[in-house]
Order: sequence, then C-alpha cells, then structure tokens
Amino acid sequence: MDEKISDLFQQWLSAFEAMQTASDEAAAAEAHKVITDIEARLVDTPAEGMQGLVVKLGLHCFLNEHADAASAQSDSAYRDLVRLTGTDPATDIAAKFERRAA
Repeated sequence: MDEKISDLFQQWLSAFEAMQTASDEAAAAEAHKVITDIEARLVDTPAEGMQGLVVKLGLHCFLNEHADAASAQSDSAYRDLVRLTGTDPATDIAAKFERRAA
C-alpha cells in the first residue's frame, strides 16, 4: 500500500503544480477538484510502513502550515518519521510552491 500512497502523492504534486500554474479560474477549479479527490484516496489507503506514514503526515503538515493550524504532536511525529525515513514530502511540496510563487 505504501507504493500506492507514493503514487498518489506524485499525482497530488502534479495536480498542485497544475493548480499553481492554472491560466484561469476554470483550470484552477478543476485542479482543486483533482487534489481533493487524491486527498480522499490517500485517507482511504492504509499505510503499511513509515514511507506511507511520512507522506500522509507530510501532506498534513504542509496543509496545516498554510491553514495557520498546528498540532505539536503530529509535527513531532512527522519530524521523527523524516529522520527515520530520510524523506520529507512537506519540503518537496514547499519547494514546488515557492518556485511557482517567485
């Protein structure tokens, strides 16, 4: 299942990039719809190991950071998973986000 989560995350990154570069509101709305669908599929896909968990928590941390909401416990768990896995999906998302904002 973690491979499926990784695939969904890559789809989410592509959809997020499409939303950031949308040329009009209709394209942005369509990309947002795709993002919402992928997020629901991620929720429904159980993680089998740390890779799946770090992707889910990374996305959670990124979305919470941009919604001005925070959870010290989930942030702590995320940092631990990043340390244990060597993977930081939140940083991957932020890099794409910042690149588009510049």
